[in-house]
Amino acid sequence: MKKTPLTYYLLKLNSKIKNPRIKFLGLWILHHLGKRYLAVNFDPVNQCNLRCKMCYFTDENYVKKLKGVFSADDLELWGQRILPKALKLQVGCGTEPTLYKHLDKVFQLGKKYQVPHISMTTNANLLQKEKLESWIQNGLQEITVSLHGVKKETYEFLMGRGNYEKFHQSLQLITELKSKYPELVLRINYTFNEDNFNELNSFFEIYGKYAIDIIQLRPISKIGETAYNNFSLEKIIPVYDKFIRNFKQQAQAYKISLLAPASADNLVRRAALQSLIYHFTYIYISPTVFWKEDFDWKNETYNAYFKRKKIGQQMLKMIFASSKQLKKLQREQNLNYQIDLS
Repeated sequence: MKKTPLTYYLLKLNSKIKNPRIKFLGLWILHHLGKRYLAVNFDPVNQCNLRCKMCYFTDENYVKKLKGVFSADDLELWGQRILPKALKLQVGCGTEPTLYKHLDKVFQLGKKYQVPHISMTTNANLLQKEKLESWIQNGLQEITVSLHGVKKETYEFLMGRGNYEKFHQSLQLITELKSKYPELVLRINYTFNEDNFNELNSFFEIYGKYAIDIIQLRPISKIGETAYNNFSLEKIIPVYDKFIRNFKQQAQAYKISLLAPASADNLVRRAALQSLIYHFTYIYISPTVFWKEDFDWKNETYNAYFKRKKIGQQMLKMIFASSKQLKKLQREQNLNYQIDLS
């Protein structure tokens, strides 16, 4: 029987609560009760083996600046400083984590600090059975696989250097390991554009044989000077509502949970007040970035920083903020996803 991680139910609850003031009150209470609420997103390497055309890794000038590997010597302190407050540890956000030589240690630390949800996002072109099984044994609970084309030609065009056959071999490998580790979750992230959207109609015909638990569909967004630059959704909007109804029905038939914009209207109006808590819950760490510039993570804990910066007071202020003040903090690219859990 498929099991959906708790964090997805919390995401669904978050989407149901429309009033951001209630969310800020909840965050303030969680912190003062010593509960977890942080989404820790960790890129251990600033590298990728592919050159996906919708990704900033096709921007040569940007890639020149994107260097570095997180020191293995700092991992223990990294875990100590941030993971006790983590509700979720996401390894791999904008780069390819399987290029990092110390992933076992990363997952071990997540397990050591009892992070409820430990996930890795990968393009799945470098997965090997022995390593993957070791990561699972050390704490990895969810594998999120990036996919930009249902068919071979589109996949290899949009996922530069990607190998379609290798990708399917990796999905088969994960499917086989799930029979041994039934708690392991397989999620597919599909970024759609006007050139790969129609292929989704045959998604289950090709990928239905794999043990997929969750699918996220998300529209293309501009994340740099990428090789692919058609950001229009004009051809998709008129057909989206009918498509998503049919896709949702098929997902339910396969007992797959679906995260997707609920309607064409959501594709047009992206900003949402629900995204405001992002400023207080999202932590990004890489070889060159450790969350806030003024967070001296090697010499202070998260709780010490929270107290020093009076973040609790900021949360309380947001409870009583005017609508005008709240709208200033909206994330323009946030989408109001509908979350249908199986």
